[in-house]
Amino acid sequence: MKSNELLHELIHSLTKSEKRYFSVFTSTHKEGNNYKALFDAIQSQKEYSEKELLEKFKKEDFVRQFSVAKNYLINLILRSLSGYHQKSKKTIELNNSLSEIEILYWKGLYKLALKKVNQAKKIAQKYDMSSYILLINYWERKIEEFVSDKMVNEKAMEETELYLNSYNQQMKMNLLVKELENTTQLSIKRTDLNLESLKKLLSHDLLKLDESKLHNFHTHVDYLHIKGVGYGILGDKDKEFESKMKLLELMEENPHHTKENPLQYAQTLYSILVYYLKQGYPKEYLEYRAKMDEVDLKFHHAIVSYQGRKFILELGYYLHTRDNKKVREIAVEIEDWYTSASGIKSMRVKMIIEFNLALSYFLLNNTKKSLQWCNNSILLFDMKAQKFRHDLAISSLMIQLFIYVDLGHNDLAMKNIETILSIANKNKYGEVEILIFKAIKEMLKIGNLSEGIKIIKKLIENDEAAFINLDVDVIIFWLEKKGL
Repeated sequence: MKSNELLHELIHSLTKSEKRYFSVFTSTHKEGNNYKALFDAIQSQKEYSEKELLEKFKKEDFVRQFSVAKNYLINLILRSLSGYHQKSKKTIELNNSLSEIEILYWKGLYKLALKKVNQAKKIAQKYDMSSYILLINYWERKIEEFVSDKMVNEKAMEETELYLNSYNQQMKMNLLVKELENTTQLSIKRTDLNLESLKKLLSHDLLKLDESKLHNFHTHVDYLHIKGVGYGILGDKDKEFESKMKLLELMEENPHHTKENPLQYAQTLYSILVYYLKQGYPKEYLEYRAKMDEVDLKFHHAIVSYQGRKFILELGYYLHTRDNKKVREIAVEIEDWYTSASGIKSMRVKMIIEFNLALSYFLLNNTKKSLQWCNNSILLFDMKAQKFRHDLAISSLMIQLFIYVDLGHNDLAMKNIETILSIANKNKYGEVEILIFKAIKEMLKIGNLSEGIKIIKKLIENDEAAFINLDVDVIIFWLEKKGL
């Protein structure tokens, strides 16, 4: 992305309160008015146009070195954001403290620097921030030479070693989280391709440790997260539930951590709701869904990410209960939000939202919108690799296929089933799913819908749980349309 686009994106990412703070912040700078005017001009542009800006500010001195002016404005905005969010996260506060400590050290103000070190260390220890403690300890040892007669003692070395071990364990556990993400990015359901990877991951020495042997809060969170997701995919409902509930309890027992990272708490609630969703929406589902509305998020990207999850959960519940009025209301709300939510970057999140909109409009018999969202979702899928979130691609293609069948476009439907079989075979789908796809292909080939429907219905009734990748609601909704 070019610097022009980066500046435009940065400005348009700001909240109203952040923009208000920037106005006050620039008013204290000598050239603030010029940069505030440039800021306002870029903010008013839906698409960045440097030509318009150069024309608008042609009488101003800063346009002579416009690239310098743009970089200055980026830095001015970042300084403003740093001031605005100074107390919103402890990591930001500690970064500022470390800068102050270094400045005080080089000015020779060692006693004041040590006071700041002690304040920063208390925060870092309270929040289990091992990496920050190591940096703080570094400055503490440098400063102690000038304020104490004692040399760096054995206790200080032991403390440093303790935090190095803690940080090392945390980083190793974090690598396991990344490994889990790599395994689940293809599909969040159990397949032959991810089964062995997950078993191997869950047998790692770190995940065999007793929880009392985990050095800090963040390592503990990752430990329970991996187990909750891993056991969920492997189909061990008891261990999945135990891990997910333990993680929620850990967070609720440490409210200072939850306040520091509310999105992490929100994602834990979401994970429990996904568990209850798989159990058929028991009464506990609504209890935990209500908790989601109480989470207070701080940053725009977190709010956007969380809102998407809330929408999908709400939509899924009303799709399950067949409350078409609510489905229609929420689908419209999601569309309005999604088309204006510039903060959504993840391809996975986009595919999930677009598939769920396609499924909703399929249930509501809105063929045009269902096809539109199917097409959008499928376009995000790499047809060459046929890997990343193939489950969403297959389900979107199935919606398209049934719409084509209902419209009498069997040639288009046949193309879809060929693509579906290609993706399914490449990703080693289960026996029942392959039988369904083959039954549909045969149904299209001979033009006998009734016989094909009988086979599909029988396969679903015999073993609905065998649908590992394909969203079975796609078929169920279509059968309901047929009065079956």
